[in-house]
Amino acid sequence: MKKSIVTIFWLLVFQCGFAQADTILNRYKKFLLQTLETPDNVDQLAGSITSEGQWTDINYQDQQRGGWQPLIHLKRLRELAFAYSNPHSSNYHNLRVLNSINGAMDHWLQRRYKCPNWWHNEIGVPQQMRDIVILIGPTLSAARWKGALEVLGQYRVNDNSTGANLTWSADLGLHYGLLTNDSALVRKCRDLLVNEIMITTKDGVQPDYSFHQHDARLQMYQYGAAFLKENVRLAWEVRNTQLAFPKEKLDILTDFVLRGWQWMTRGINTVPGTMDRSASRINALHSADLRELIPFFMELIPDKKAAFVVLNNHQNGEGTLSGFRYYPYSDFAAYQQAAFSFFVKTISDRTLATESINSENLKGRLLNSGDAYLIRNGTEYFNLMPVWNWEYLPGITAFKGADKIKRNPFAGSVTDGKAGFTSMDYLLQDKSGSRFISAKKSWFCYKEKVICLVADLKGTGVDSAYTVMDQCRWNGEVTVNKRQNTIGEGDHSVKEMKWVHQGNFFYAPLTKMNALVALHSVFGSWASINASESDSTIFDKIFMPVLLHQNLSKATSFGYWAAYCKTPTGAERLTKRSGFKIIKNDSQCQAISFTDGTVMASFFEAGSLNVNRNRLSVEQPCMLMIRGGKFYVSDPQQKLDSVNIRFNAKTMKVSLPEKGFSTRAVLIK
Repeated sequence: MKKSIVTIFWLLVFQCGFAQADTILNRYKKFLLQTLETPDNVDQLAGSITSEGQWTDINYQDQQRGGWQPLIHLKRLRELAFAYSNPHSSNYHNLRVLNSINGAMDHWLQRRYKCPNWWHNEIGVPQQMRDIVILIGPTLSAARWKGALEVLGQYRVNDNSTGANLTWSADLGLHYGLLTNDSALVRKCRDLLVNEIMITTKDGVQPDYSFHQHDARLQMYQYGAAFLKENVRLAWEVRNTQLAFPKEKLDILTDFVLRGWQWMTRGINTVPGTMDRSASRINALHSADLRELIPFFMELIPDKKAAFVVLNNHQNGEGTLSGFRYYPYSDFAAYQQAAFSFFVKTISDRTLATESINSENLKGRLLNSGDAYLIRNGTEYFNLMPVWNWEYLPGITAFKGADKIKRNPFAGSVTDGKAGFTSMDYLLQDKSGSRFISAKKSWFCYKEKVICLVADLKGTGVDSAYTVMDQCRWNGEVTVNKRQNTIGEGDHSVKEMKWVHQGNFFYAPLTKMNALVALHSVFGSWASINASESDSTIFDKIFMPVLLHQNLSKATSFGYWAAYCKTPTGAERLTKRSGFKIIKNDSQCQAISFTDGTVMASFFEAGSLNVNRNRLSVEQPCMLMIRGGKFYVSDPQQKLDSVNIRFNAKTMKVSLPEKGFSTRAVLIK
């Protein structure tokens, strides 16, 4: 009997509408049933609703723009709807749960809560109501059905919306049209969705397959995640119907995953440099997890199944990528190796500083300042943000009172796909801009090593500074300079540091330098960095090795390197056989050579240097790598059409691709 009632209901809904509406909506219900998780506390949720249809632990008067509490009401209502409609749930078609759903639904329809942030009213609330309607629509009375559709109808497809915001809105409009028999609206929203899947230099998928939202900000696993996941799900819903997405649009989504998404993460573990303000959200560094979506990708794009099988294996911790990728539209570099992954986020006058809106990212003003991360198993930074010292982000060179990075033109990278390096012209200021430090910084990645050079570091109004080799979770013994020298909790001043080992990594200055190794049990709260999160105290442990710099009225140059290393004994061996040599490290050029003849050089201005008994000169600022008998060249300022390179007695003019991508030229001998 129930089955026949459901069938009649959907027939009545769709009899005048789009011919395949029932197919699409049933697919969406199937998607929800396959991807949502049955909550553990269904009985508690159903039993704790008051006679007014409320939950007593929700602040219904909340006016926060971020984690707006009334939305929790709808999220719980969706959880109950899922438990009721899921055949595998112990509460499947449970009348007590349905009564609770009706009470909670009536409360919302009577109050129609509004948030000061438009996003919740026009996207967040309608999204929850759409899912509730899809899950339990046939059980709703005529009045509840009408009210639920009115709430869903709060969505707005704004002509000025782009990227993820447009996708969210048009997705809601498409389902609203299917539920209200408005075929014209369905077609309009479908076309908006399809048209937004494009390569753009505005909000959306960039030509290098990074993702921007809110102008030139890398927002890969926040807005980029919404854009990708919603579009893949939508394309799966409408496949083989009149609304099917064109192949060229599916190709863009596929390339976005395989050429962008998977390279900015190790398995499911990403870093704050990819997240912008959403790094201040709990569990954010696992936002790259696509395992739930991969089966739908495979069904939608079967010719790419093998690539998605590999991706799924990587996200399950089986195997890794290998190589170097640079994203010149976002000033981001990734170096993937079997042993570890390295990520660095720089900034230029073409990209923007991190944002802090809706009371999120309250301490992250130094993000995008050359913050650099080493990941082996994913525990290094995950959910460490509340207890971080945000003045000491991993990889940055800074000073007490530093507030903002200056966006200079010189920031770029060179790669052959396997190895590469990144450089930036570095200037960090205090809030007024009157006190600052400046330097040239480069990160060279080759054969499971990362070498960071800092040249011409000097201060104006700043006499002392520091370079943070890492700030990660303290996990295991920490050893300094000698394999027998294990240190415990506290601040350890190290005169003439040779190396320090912790967990899976070794860090060493290139010359003996004064350093501080901080090992601390620390506490904090998510609310301290994001007002929408919990203010409960959490505890963790921090490992932070820091190089110290004094007397900055006189310029200084130095460097350090890091490598995967299992033991302190291995650390001692690494210091004796580094496998590289510094050729030059000054304001004009930072250059390094490796034992196999590979050379990497960043010329901040025209200049020359001796390379393996050869003379190399450039007539314009550029970055280049010599490897395997070839030059790889890029323009970090993204202004040049070509660069003149002189190698011994011969000169060649190398044409450069646009936007800082690397080009390859045959080496003149």
